[in-house]
Amino acid sequence: MYFTTSTFILYGAATMPDLVALIWFSFRSIIIGLALAVVWWLARGRKSRLPAGLTAAVTMTATSLALASILYLNAAIGFSVLRPPLSEHLPLWVFEMRILWALAIGILAVALLAIPIGAHTPRGHASLTRRTPFSFGRRRWFAGITTIVGTIVTVSALAGAASEPDEEGLWRNYTVDAGSSISFGTRIYGWYYSVPALILLAALIAVIIVALWLIARPSLSTNHDDDVRIRHLRTRNILAIASGALLIHLGSIFTSLSNTALLRGGADIGESGWGSWTTPFAAMQPALLYVGLAIAALGYALWFGVLLSAALTRRARADTDQS
Repeated sequence: MYFTTSTFILYGAATMPDLVALIWFSFRSIIIGLALAVVWWLARGRKSRLPAGLTAAVTMTATSLALASILYLNAAIGFSVLRPPLSEHLPLWVFEMRILWALAIGILAVALLAIPIGAHTPRGHASLTRRTPFSFGRRRWFAGITTIVGTIVTVSALAGAASEPDEEGLWRNYTVDAGSSISFGTRIYGWYYSVPALILLAALIAVIIVALWLIARPSLSTNHDDDVRIRHLRTRNILAIASGALLIHLGSIFTSLSNTALLRGGADIGESGWGSWTTPFAAMQPALLYVGLAIAALGYALWFGVLLSAALTRRARADTDQS
């Protein structure tokens, strides 16, 4: 299937090594991401724990749902027994567009992280400092997410420009012209995939801004320092979840392009013998594959890191749980 590095079919008589290989190739980015998150948690993460209460519960729920959804979708591709009932009746584009799933899941998770919208704690005096969606985030957080978005847009535009219409008129074909009326092609991450992805990308950015504004908008509580700290943590978690979704999506793009780079073709060219051709970026195939896997693993690490910060909470004071 398109956008997968390897395709495995699990038979009833599969051996344990086969099963281990299937699990590894289906979930390797997720497994590496979990390992990275645990290392981060042991080194520095315990300083970023949320206080126990509604905020932590909502954060854990949103992150758990995001991880469970992406885990299930990946499992359903490799393990046919896990596919939902009547899945064979779903339109083909649902599976073709699975490169968009991380963005869609990220939008829902960020929207949930905006809860609680308002605070129910005693308020202090109004601050004269104007608060914006960017008031409680560090510059490097916003710089990081801006860099990821810029990379996605650039790579999407380059891949889209290289795409051509296929026999159905959909911009998802890549053709290598070998001359003398000889050509061969394959699928590429063209406009057919990238335009819907860019629309979801714009929607994710809009949801991020609204969620951060809902965090920054309420007046500060009487316990100023704890209130500001929690708003910083909530802002960081929203940006981490959004960055994770973007990185998982970007990793899928690179993995897809690595599959396109595998294209090989050959033809009998008469008296000269046999000729073979590859894509102009065939030499980049291993790099595209491993960079894609590494980027996706970093995205999963961000998601697992947020989950750990919400699951392993610190004891909260009575008036500082909400923000």
